[in-house]
Amino acid sequence: MKVLIIYFSQSGNTRKIAHSIGDGAREAASRVDVKSIKKVSYEMLENYDLIGLGSPVWKADPPNIRRFYNNAPDQKGKHIFSFCTHGTMPGFYFPVVLPNLKKAGFTVIGNRRWYGNVVMPGMPEPYYTAGHPDAQDLAEAKAFGREMVERSQRIHNGETDLIPPMPENDVNKNQAVAIVNMLLEYGNPQGKIVRDPEKCIYPKCTRCMDNCTMDYIDLSCEPQKFGSEGCCCNDNHECAWCFMICPTGAIRLEPSIEEHIKPLIGVRKTLFESILDEAERNGEFRRLIPIEEVGFNTPYCLAHPDKPHFKVPAKPEE
Repeated sequence: MKVLIIYFSQSGNTRKIAHSIGDGAREAASRVDVKSIKKVSYEMLENYDLIGLGSPVWKADPPNIRRFYNNAPDQKGKHIFSFCTHGTMPGFYFPVVLPNLKKAGFTVIGNRRWYGNVVMPGMPEPYYTAGHPDAQDLAEAKAFGREMVERSQRIHNGETDLIPPMPENDVNKNQAVAIVNMLLEYGNPQGKIVRDPEKCIYPKCTRCMDNCTMDYIDLSCEPQKFGSEGCCCNDNHECAWCFMICPTGAIRLEPSIEEHIKPLIGVRKTLFESILDEAERNGEFRRLIPIEEVGFNTPYCLAHPDKPHFKVPAKPEE
């Protein structure tokens, strides 16, 4: 059996999970490849028997994952499994992604999620889920990879009762209200994102182009395109990743990052805390740092003021 695991990752959480899933899959498959979604074409899928698809949660699914299944040609029953990483709220990820994969012609054979650390300008540093994914998470991901290969093989051999039903939309009320309110907001709650061409060192640096989940940035064309509005970005997906990873300060927030984080200092995220408390009681969440150590007084960009605010981890050869 040949397996292709496709992932999108920003801070590195999902990439770690994807490669651990690949390690497990290699114990039961003849060939396993793990690739970033940017390196995958629909033609490549024809060479594999089983596909894995994973990303972080952005309220539901990131736009690049949505484009993947919306534009996919009919997959005629090809087996696929889904995985994700998230902070406090897994939200609508699987209730949205899995039915759409099925609509694209995939046979969905499983799904799994993991907690991951959160890196956003105004979020606490360290965050509630700091430390995830840890060694235990990666071991679970490895076991999941082998399990998916073995399940796919058994389904191919006639055990079709192993195909799980589509997930019910069991997102709790507090999560649902929070996510819907986020989606109804106009513009980016972190502020409008603008670029100063004088400070930009393109083409020496292409980090913002390479890492934009929306494909909003193309500095190779004339006129150059930056953000949802061409000259700036004000998308309500609450993404400011280009700002976080810009090494020269060419990308900034309006209002400024200082104005954005000032009212957040010392503020407890009570909704997030109640969701994690419930998950912990249910055995779904392992708390790696005590609540007293969460950085309520140190929003991420205050804790990491130098540029870039976040250094993108080196990617392994794939």
